[in-house]
Amino acid sequence: MRFFVLTIFLLFSFVTSWAQESIPTKNKLYAVIFQVTVDSAGKVEDLEIAKVIDPASGSADAVDITIPKAYVAAARNSFLKRAYSASPRQFFTYTFYDPLQPDRADIDPRTDRP
Repeated sequence: MRFFVLTIFLLFSFVTSWAQESIPTKNKLYAVIFQVTVDSAGKVEDLEIAKVIDPASGSADAVDITIPKAYVAAARNSFLKRAYSASPRQFFTYTFYDPLQPDRADIDPRTDRP
């Protein structure tokens, strides 16, 4: 009898675990805040990560997450496509970072992550 109960319990545990893994879940998004410096023509001259935050936390405190170089390059390319005013010379802006798409800096969370 104990063997039967143990077998049913293990089977139930396995099925529950498998079902949870197969349910697609949305990945966490982070906001990467950049300090942007533009030249006199309004072109991006310098781009630095100021900090990374977790918007879902409701806090502006920085989180400890490494942003890959490919993401920074994608953000730079995205910023280079835009025209900016030369004044102010430095400003802050942000993009969303999805760890499952480390080379995409054009993610809009309102569109269900393209």
